Amino acid sequence: MLTTPLCDLFGIDVPIILAPMGTCTSAELAAAVSNAGGLGGIGTLFRSFAAIKRDIDLAKTLTQRPFAINHIPQTLDAEAFRYTLAARPAVISFTLADPGDLTRAAHDAGARVMVQVTTVDQALQAAESGADVIIAQGGESGGYCGEVSTMTLVPQVVDAVSPIPVVASGGIFDGRGIAAALILGAVGVNLGTRFIASKEAPAPLQWKEAIVVAKSEDAIKAEVLNDITPLPGTAGFKTVLRSLPTDFLTEWSAKRDEARRQRDRLRSQIVSTTQAGRQHECLLTAGQTAGGISEILPVGEIMRKLIAEAEAALTKMQWRGEQAPHSRPKLMPEAHSSPSLAALQEVPEPDSLGG
Repeated sequence: MLTTPLCDLFGIDVPIILAPMGTCTSAELAAAVSNAGGLGGIGTLFRSFAAIKRDIDLAKTLTQRPFAINHIPQTLDAEAFRYTLAARPAVISFTLADPGDLTRAAHDAGARVMVQVTTVDQALQAAESGADVIIAQGGESGGYCGEVSTMTLVPQVVDAVSPIPVVASGGIFDGRGIAAALILGAVGVNLGTRFIASKEAPAPLQWKEAIVVAKSEDAIKAEVLNDITPLPGTAGFKTVLRSLPTDFLTEWSAKRDEARRQRDRLRSQIVSTTQAGRQHECLLTAGQTAGGISEILPVGEIMRKLIAEAEAALTKMQWRGEQAPHSRPKLMPEAHSSPSLAALQEVPEPDSLGG
């Protein structure tokens, strides 16, 4: 089994985290990922306290494994956060802004703290505030994200905040992406779009099917959403939501001034369609990984495929390492066991490889 220090830190079997997506989150989905050995997550953005409470309570009955609860500092629901602290989850995560004193409150409740960032400076701020794990989120991601790509951001964050563990997010949809993230120095991955296209995800079938047929270039930054709903995107880390096209986005992206004038009505339209289970009529949140996803699968099968593919990719790299110059250590021991992070860390710095 593929293991890294993240597994020991969080008490999980495999270094795969479910991104806690506010518009596609449920206790059932979180528990499915946790029961499959990863870290499930419950989102709170744009949700009522009653819905959040229901998921926290239900998740405890569906899994005995660790799971995370996510909060957005600039839109924090104080009641929901207090309930989260009382629930004492294994992990409390924060995204889209620096959590500040919320980190201490989470630690006081006995939780590990995970902070998602989109730049190196944000990562340094998260490290200073006491984050136990930092997620480096690339601009390929679905949902609210920044501009710097995952491939560029992850190694920089790894170097900047060492020895704090770093998780890679954005642009990862299969085991090859997991292997690449580990080689970049990450200790795990955070996946969203891949899990939207799962049987357990509480997303309308139209949303899941849109991901399956989409190309990567279809996933666009919906700047107009920040005109309609300024928070959380225009505050904190200044992010923009990435979505597949919808008639709603196409229409209002072409008349953003009018969208700002009608923001209350348009916001109500988004809320009402979401509450009615038709959120796909306005938004189809997805990352560029949509182009690599071709099936709607059960979470358990997704997890098994991800791990098998990652191990195969790392084993293939070991074979290539055996053909490389003697100055480059092998990625794994001779025994055909699953790779560990310690084995990966035997790869020398780029300068020692020459060229």
